[in-house]
Amino acid sequence: MKKAVTIKDIAEQLNLSRNTVAKALNGQYVPEKTRELVLKKAQELNYKSLNARHIDFGDKKYRILLVSGKPLSNINYFVPLVQGIENYCFERNYSLFQHTYDVNRMPFSHFANQVKDLDPDGIVAIECFDKNFITRLAGLGKPICFIDFTVYGVSLNRNYDIINTNDVKSMSNIVRMLHNKYKISNFSFVGDPKHCLSFHDRYMGMLEGIVGFRGVHSRKEDIINDESGFDYGDVETLKSEILKLKYAPECFICSNDFVARSVCKALNELGITVPGDALVVGFDNAPESTECAPLITTFSVDKVFLGRETVHTLVHRIESPNIPSRIITIGADCILRKSTDRPTAKE
Repeated sequence: MKKAVTIKDIAEQLNLSRNTVAKALNGQYVPEKTRELVLKKAQELNYKSLNARHIDFGDKKYRILLVSGKPLSNINYFVPLVQGIENYCFERNYSLFQHTYDVNRMPFSHFANQVKDLDPDGIVAIECFDKNFITRLAGLGKPICFIDFTVYGVSLNRNYDIINTNDVKSMSNIVRMLHNKYKISNFSFVGDPKHCLSFHDRYMGMLEGIVGFRGVHSRKEDIINDESGFDYGDVETLKSEILKLKYAPECFICSNDFVARSVCKALNELGITVPGDALVVGFDNAPESTECAPLITTFSVDKVFLGRETVHTLVHRIESPNIPSRIITIGADCILRKSTDRPTAKE
């Protein structure tokens, strides 16, 4: 009986390490020329394994367009996410194009002509929350995978998917946990739930958590402002809004870490200690969560994986355009830090 070909056999014939060959066969990063050599040799030797499907992966060289509603290179959250997108495309020899579209500066007809000239097989859309733009983007007839989405109802064809984090569950769980641990019940949300689907879901998660312990919540105790000029990063503005609240919140649930950092600074300047007088929770595990004292409790999402999964989902959509649209949620891990750590009664 003929002996099955192993990774070691392939490595020896190519004078490569077994680790390099394993990475190439499993879709991990190696130089493209190396990957091609490994896959070609694996085919020649009739290599068979559970991961043999990767040998044929990449035969189709797709053209992917990454569209963003704002520049991504100067926003900490998006750097690893875009890295995941780029790596996934590079490993499979896909062509990746990037375009920043400002709805207030560029006519959509001009953008549509650019898309027509590029002729991408599919589109990844990031920070695209304008309802009109989303509708017109979908009207171009290209498969789309959105990272996050608008909260406003839109009527689109079925040729799209949405990737998002599991925000409702994350916020609901931490609200219940903090209530059970510290017996607090007065929560305040800081952020604009209408800005995007993720912010909306984080707000709904807070409300779900409060309902879970039979608590009562008034929207008047939230710092919510959807005016375009309202700056959630301005400490003076937040100080003014905090002072307007009728009841002193025991915990501030923030739409992201950028807002949470500003809230911590505002509370500090008002003489409200964190976590002694009030707890603060952020989201995203962005650098802002560790740039102030105390360090901020947050939720970590594998952003590189999120980027890779987005392109993977888009390719599935390209190859199966008639399947129903999907909302795919990526889990987030809670990182408990000093902003929610106070001595309990027993301690």
